[in-house]
Amino acid sequence: MAETIVVELPRPGLRQELCDSLESQGLVTEVVSDGEVVELRVHFADEREKLVCDTAHAIEGWLAARELPFVVERADGGCLLRPPGD
Repeated sequence: MAETIVVELPRPGLRQELCDSLESQGLVTEVVSDGEVVELRVHFADEREKLVCDTAHAIEGWLAARELPFVVERADGGCLLRPPGD
């Protein structure tokens, strides 16, 4: 079984936006609510997806720090750098 953490949300209205953001980073979310408290159970989709997401994020940080005019695109199970607008 994959390692899972719990994230408690202060407001239910944050749920969908946070789920979408986490899922775009290669995480899987499951919403649990008892009526008063909303929690997300979060785990990695798989190790390959984690590696691709972490690598893309690290490259984006590197590009931003150097102000290089490229974007990271996830493709074919990996990443590629391309000029914006291509």
